[in-house]
Amino acid sequence: MGRTIKNRRVREPAPVKKIELSDENVRRRFIAAALFLIIGVSLLVYCFVNFLSPGNGWNTINANRTVSNSPDFVFQYYLGGGGLSASAENKALTALYNEYTEKAYRLFDHQTAYENVNNLYTLNSRPNEEITVDTALYDMFTAFQQHNSRYLYMAPICDRYDNVFFCDGDEALKDFDPLSSEEIKQEYSRTAAYVNDPEMIDVKLLGDNKVILFVSEEYLKYAEEEGITEFIGLSWLQNAFEADYLADCMISRGYTLGSISSYDGFIRNMDSTSGTDYSFNIFDRDGDKVYQAGLMQYKNNISIVYLRNYMMNSLDFQHYYQMRSGEIRHPYLDTVDGIPKASLNNLVLYSKDSGCGDILLESIPVYISDKFEQDDLLGLKEKGIYSVYCQNHTIMYNDPELMIGELYNMDGVEYKTQLF
Repeated sequence: MGRTIKNRRVREPAPVKKIELSDENVRRRFIAAALFLIIGVSLLVYCFVNFLSPGNGWNTINANRTVSNSPDFVFQYYLGGGGLSASAENKALTALYNEYTEKAYRLFDHQTAYENVNNLYTLNSRPNEEITVDTALYDMFTAFQQHNSRYLYMAPICDRYDNVFFCDGDEALKDFDPLSSEEIKQEYSRTAAYVNDPEMIDVKLLGDNKVILFVSEEYLKYAEEEGITEFIGLSWLQNAFEADYLADCMISRGYTLGSISSYDGFIRNMDSTSGTDYSFNIFDRDGDKVYQAGLMQYKNNISIVYLRNYMMNSLDFQHYYQMRSGEIRHPYLDTVDGIPKASLNNLVLYSKDSGCGDILLESIPVYISDKFEQDDLLGLKEKGIYSVYCQNHTIMYNDPELMIGELYNMDGVEYKTQLF
């Protein structure tokens, strides 16, 4: 599994054939999409005029540290609403955001060592050794254990498969894509047998932030033969846990009038007191077209996870590859066999009580599946996780309190809503 071409070049994705937008409020929607990079997370439409300067109102807080993946995120905050002046608050938030984005990136990095940081790479390089980790990492390990998720151990397969997204052409897929090569399919299946067996690999939680990455002698031998050096990693899940970390750190410091969102669909709205109206664009892929189907409206603190099997922005080259046939490879690999699967084109999940990481770990078995079962979403609802998806130009949702507006109706295509 040692072959790799990842990061050898930057490849812009082939665009989706057509994105349909209604004439109504087109300009406002365009501005929202630009500000939030992709998913149309829109905050207080009447405050857009304040985005351009650090005056009172909504502003973008930027990070300038080089060792972070802060470009993946947009941090919006309502300056001047917490007792300090807007400029003072902006300065304090910028310093904290720089600090937290760098720390989060280093902690969750499974391929790079950093001085005085015990991160995922540390555990990968020192299997079967007791290591003290940061509380954020310990909590993340605990979440995987509580949700009975083995995705943490998919790193060898995900790291190899990620090369698909950097291929120069379809011919190169045969070295990494299990859907293009029977040899790769069997290789991933063999590795998945180790991934799914706690007797082969498991993170042991010892308390007091002490952990051991247990790896059996058999798996260590197999890893040496296959060139595997990373046993655990977050892959495409990383931004979900980073969004939680960043939001929780800000909340712990008393900064709650803001929202942190990533380009790949993980949003933490921290506002629990202002009563501000927020909205989230609902998209729907229908064949080779993507429609802006409607607008989901909400208040107060909420966590949102948006899963989609298609590209929407320039950063998506990291997680998607479109073949000449139009078929798209996405990052959602099944832990059972390492095959990419998506039961729906798009699925929005949200909760008032759970963070993005918990929502994601609960929903992975539902989304990464050969077949969609609506009853599975009802099961998530019992755990406080609500769902929105589209079917036959109908926005399906299971939260009776959710308000959905601005339904798409153009060129003979009309969206409706239905509670399930």
